[in-house]
Amino acid sequence: MQNVFKLAAVAALCATAMAAHAEATFDANLELDTTYTNAVDAPASNARDSDLGMGGRIEFNIGGKATNGDAFVAGRASLLIKKDGDTGVDDMWVQFGNAGMDVKLGRFEATDLFPVGKDTVLEEAGYSAYRANKLRGRFGSDSAHGALGINAGPARIEVGMVYSKEDGEARGIRPAVVFTTGPVTLRAGLESVKVVGTDGSNTGVGLSMGYALSSDASINVNFAKMEDDKAFGVNGTFGPAGIGMIYGKGATSADKVTTVYAAYSLPLFGVKGATVTPAMSYSKGGTGTDNQIAARVRINYAF
Repeated sequence: MQNVFKLAAVAALCATAMAAHAEATFDANLELDTTYTNAVDAPASNARDSDLGMGGRIEFNIGGKATNGDAFVAGRASLLIKKDGDTGVDDMWVQFGNAGMDVKLGRFEATDLFPVGKDTVLEEAGYSAYRANKLRGRFGSDSAHGALGINAGPARIEVGMVYSKEDGEARGIRPAVVFTTGPVTLRAGLESVKVVGTDGSNTGVGLSMGYALSSDASINVNFAKMEDDKAFGVNGTFGPAGIGMIYGKGATSADKVTTVYAAYSLPLFGVKGATVTPAMSYSKGGTGTDNQIAARVRINYAF
């Protein structure tokens, strides 16, 4: 019943906003995953049993943007109603500024320094490769997240700031730059991370080069490193198909993983906005870790 009340409240808010402001937008979509994973013996808490399950969510989005000369204010909120009955929030942010500079505050994802392409399913065996994303977002109410953005010709500079005082949570600064020229996109950034309740801090780096083969086909080559953890990735998206590989390595022989993944989206009965995507990933872990196999069938439907 609580979910019904939340949904009704969101619907009422959307209707009011759309009536009050012509630029407000409302959309919704469904994502349903049927996933199989094999049993894996691995160190510590990364062990898992064989499993066949179904998960998913319905996402309701409302967004808008208002301008006054060169200045603007924009916002977006996304409510998730999940298959297990829980509700959650994906995006919830406000952004304001002008063509040269802006500020973004709330729950959002900052610049992606390690884009993985079509990652419909990507299950790693034991060790998780570092992808320059410890301060990227999205964070809960116990963390404050903001980003200052500067547009300088073909470059977009973003300085993210995350603050938390809860033990185990990350905080720090994350400067990044995205430079686009023709079909080439270059990404580079740092993140200085302090985990609350621990001594010292760590600095990570992320580098990426993307090349657009066409309007719906691209390839990416990525690198990330923080202390002893480093990762290399390459992936490509070709219309409805995607394939990729990530190699990660840490300080010990157990901290090693190589993962390959692929997915292909097909129209579902020719219905507009409806697709079915079979996907798989295969991951080889380090010493003492079994290989991880995952297969998923995802159904998407945009209302």
